[in-house]
Amino acid sequence: MASDATGCRHGEAKGLCLCRGEVLAALARVLDYAPSPLVSHHGRVAVAAARLAARLEGVDEQTVFHAALIHDIGAPRDGTDPPHCWNLEEQANHPLLRSHPLVGAQMAADVAGLLGVAPIILDHHEWVSGHGYPRGKGGEEISTAAQVLRFADTCDMVLREQTGPELVAFVHAVESRARSQVAPCVAHAGIEVLGEADFYSQLFNPQDVELLVKGTTRRLDADDLADTEAEVTGLLELFGHLTDAHPSDKIGHSRRVAALAVLVAMAMGLEEGETRRLKWAALVHDIGLVSVPKDLLDKPGLLAPEELAQVRRHTGIMEEFLRPIHGLEDVTRIAAAHGEAYDGSGYPNGLSGREIPLGARVLAVCDTFDALTSRRPYREARDTSLAIDILVKGSTSVFDPDVVDAAIPVFLIACRREEVEAAIGG
Repeated sequence: MASDATGCRHGEAKGLCLCRGEVLAALARVLDYAPSPLVSHHGRVAVAAARLAARLEGVDEQTVFHAALIHDIGAPRDGTDPPHCWNLEEQANHPLLRSHPLVGAQMAADVAGLLGVAPIILDHHEWVSGHGYPRGKGGEEISTAAQVLRFADTCDMVLREQTGPELVAFVHAVESRARSQVAPCVAHAGIEVLGEADFYSQLFNPQDVELLVKGTTRRLDADDLADTEAEVTGLLELFGHLTDAHPSDKIGHSRRVAALAVLVAMAMGLEEGETRRLKWAALVHDIGLVSVPKDLLDKPGLLAPEELAQVRRHTGIMEEFLRPIHGLEDVTRIAAAHGEAYDGSGYPNGLSGREIPLGARVLAVCDTFDALTSRRPYREARDTSLAIDILVKGSTSVFDPDVVDAAIPVFLIACRREEVEAAIGG
C-alpha cells in the first residue's frame, strides 16, 4: 500500500496517523492520574521493562513496552485501590483484582495491532513458583516477556515502599521477591538494568520518568503507526472503556454516544472524514472525568459552584491527556467543545453558535440524550419522549436547533429498534 508524505499508508483513515506508542502512553497517564505529581506506575514499569527486554534474547522490546504501558487496564476503576497498592494475598483474594489480567488481555486482544500484547498482560501476575494468578502457571509455562513485566512491576512496588533512593537496600528487596517470581536469568539481567548509570535515581522523579517514556516511545515507535480506521477506532475505544468504568453505571456510554453521533452525522449529510472524526471524539470526550471524584459524579441535585467548576474542568484534563498524541488535534478540538452551549453559556470557552465546531454541536446533543435515557445513581432513566422534549426545550439555547431537528428521528428509530430487540431477546 502506498505511503504519503507523513508516512501513512493511504488506507481507511485517509491521512490520519497515530503513533501507537503515543496513544498507549496517554492511556498510561489516564490509568495513573493523580492531581499531585506522583510517579506514574505504568510509566515507571514500562521504561524498566523495555530496558530489561532489550537485554534478553528473543524478547521483543516494543511489545513488552506496550504491554507495560497498559498492563493494569483491566483493573476495576470503582474506587478500589489499584493492584500495585495490594500485596499478593490481598490481590488473589479480591475477585475483581484477581481477574484483571484476563480482562486487560481481552481488551488488548480486541484492538487491531495489540494482539501480541495480550498474552503478556494475561500472565504478568504469574510466578515461576506457581503461586501467582489468575491461573497459577509456573516455570516455563510463563513467557519470558511476561516475566520481564512481572519483574518491572515488582520493582515499582518496592520503590513505592522505599523512603529514599538507597540502591543497595532496594536491590536486596527486589532480589528477594524476584527469586520466586521470575527465572534467574531474568532477575540477573534486571538487577544489571537497575545498576545502569542514573537510571535508579531517575525512577524517583516524575519528570524524569515522563521523559524516559517519551524517549522510549520515539525510539521504538517512530514507524509504528495506526493508520486505518479500524486501528484508530480500536485504540480510542480503550479510552472509552476507561471513561465508561468511572463511574461503573456509565458502562457503554462513550460507545453509545459514538454510534448515535455517526447516525446523526449521516442524517445531516456530513462528509465521511468529519463523521469519522466525530465518532473518535465521542470515544474520548469524557476521559477527563477520571479527575472527578465518584461521589461528586453521583451526587443528586444541583452542584455547588465549586463542585460544578471541578466537573467542568474535565474537558481541560482531557486535552492534557490527548495533547501529546500527534495527529489527534482535530478530534481533541471537537471533544473539548462538547460542553459549549449554542447561546454562549457553556464551557470551557463560552463559544456560541457557529463558533462551536459542528462535530461538538452534534456530540452535545447525542451525549445529553444518552445521559438522559440512562440510569444514574441519583435518578432512573428518562423515557425517550421525555428526553426528546428536554432536547427540544433546549434548542437554540443549549443546542443547535438544526442538530436537534436531525437527531430526533434518529433517536426515535434507534430506541424503537432497541425495544424490539429487547422484546425478542426476552
